[in-house]
Amino acid sequence: MVWLFATAFLSLGLINVVFARGWWRGQLRRLAIGVPLVGALCYLVLPPLVFPQALTLLLITLVPNAVITAATAARTMVISRRIVSLRRAPVWPVFAPVAVVGAFALALGLAPLVDASGLRDLTGAVTSARGAPAADPRHVRVVPEESAIFAGEKVVGQLGAYYRVGVYNVQSDNGRLIWVAPLDFQGAIQWLARRTSPGIVIVDAENPDAPAELRTRAPMRYIPSALFNDNLLRHVWLRYGTEQLLQATLQIDADGNPRYVVTLGRPTIGWSGQRVTAVVIVDPTTGAMQRIAREQFDSLPKWVSRVYPDDLVLAYNDWFGRFVHGWWNAQITKRDVHLPARDEVFGVLLADGRFVWFVDHTSPNRTDASMTGFTYTDSRTGAMTYYTSSGGEYNSSAAEDAVGGNPIVKQGRLVPTQPILYSLFGQNTWVVPAVADNGKFQTLALLQAAGGHVVVGSTVASSPAQDAFASYRAFLGDSSTGGASPRVSGTIDRFAYAAGRAWFTLRGRHGVYTIVDPDGPDVLLARPGDRVTFETTGDEGGGKLVRGFTDTALAR
Repeated sequence: MVWLFATAFLSLGLINVVFARGWWRGQLRRLAIGVPLVGALCYLVLPPLVFPQALTLLLITLVPNAVITAATAARTMVISRRIVSLRRAPVWPVFAPVAVVGAFALALGLAPLVDASGLRDLTGAVTSARGAPAADPRHVRVVPEESAIFAGEKVVGQLGAYYRVGVYNVQSDNGRLIWVAPLDFQGAIQWLARRTSPGIVIVDAENPDAPAELRTRAPMRYIPSALFNDNLLRHVWLRYGTEQLLQATLQIDADGNPRYVVTLGRPTIGWSGQRVTAVVIVDPTTGAMQRIAREQFDSLPKWVSRVYPDDLVLAYNDWFGRFVHGWWNAQITKRDVHLPARDEVFGVLLADGRFVWFVDHTSPNRTDASMTGFTYTDSRTGAMTYYTSSGGEYNSSAAEDAVGGNPIVKQGRLVPTQPILYSLFGQNTWVVPAVADNGKFQTLALLQAAGGHVVVGSTVASSPAQDAFASYRAFLGDSSTGGASPRVSGTIDRFAYAAGRAWFTLRGRHGVYTIVDPDGPDVLLARPGDRVTFETTGDEGGGKLVRGFTDTALAR
């Protein structure tokens, strides 16, 4: 049992190294007091017993033991001055083990600095000058975590007396992006009263209009908020504690049942340079566990969309860009250094069905508003690709700022969040949701990464997200369709301007035309009776979107 092994191992630091008269009495005292404390510490902290790094954990017991022994030796020295026949115990054996293990711990701490290039090589990243894989507009991540939290709180109902919605994680489920969170216990009293969680909360990450789902099937006993042996991480550690528990994510299996996927790993350079070694699939109802080693990842169930933790992928991105020419270059000259532009990575679904982690890179100058490139990291295999074709385009911070400065977003006091770069309609495009202060989704903004043009979905449209995509495609025009758009001429019958959109009809023609980004004198001065020409494209709802609007009635 891992707990017994961990307790016995750390108890080695309780050995009385002063072999003098009364040694056995002092040793028994140390064991009687120290072993229960060490056992409780191991049970609560769950130390990873990965060797040789785990040798440094002996400092947890060696240091207090040395302090107590030194204090006892000091007391003996005072007494020995009065009693000449009493021998003074040597002090150096007390601190020798601490010095040796401390030196080893220091060496482990310095290892990532000495072998910084090894950290970069660990990522296995490849650089590509090609464009990023195309994304399917139907499976773009539109709903940010803030909106998932807002929606999920509405379905808990009376269960809120005992449970709260836990941490959300985004994943792929049958070719769609969803947010999933467990119903966690409010506290220890609630756990004692209930002992199991009734289910999970699921929020659609692609459709902001879809209601959240409270899925209650078999009660879940092993979850992160449970206590004692019912705690998920402790349940896994008690069997697999000889590896690091990197992350536990709640995922949905092929039958729609919740399963926890716990990623295991071990450090390779000091305590850093974590490498994924296996995953453990846990049934939260029965506690049954299945360990799948890294060498067998080809046999992972298809429903497992997340293996590599997001924080580890972020660390991989940092090592890959920071240590291009080693540690000293990263600190002083910073030649060719590029860093993740954000302190988080975003999970996205590509058109080929792969779930990948995305983050853009920029120069070490944090005020830089342009990208040097971006990475896609396969969440199952860890394969990382750094795309450089987007160099010089807007980075995520600049995209957020540009969307935040849009009049529609400003007037609505909306907050831009979760900027993700997709290849949409042949263009690198930032997809930026805009939410209210309480996290409720309001609209979607699309920003052309190369030119910085912002299109914001109308908040009064039946689907602001679909309106944003249609408006953006109308702005791109020919480049998104691969052909020329029809040219239309006619006389304006009715014309209206509101909510950042312009609508008009033509005499003798059916249908309402929409100008999605009205600006310039031709649009702002247009009125009924003017002769106009423009190009039009259709949206998914059957509407007619206008670009290249010209009012020939205006005197030039």
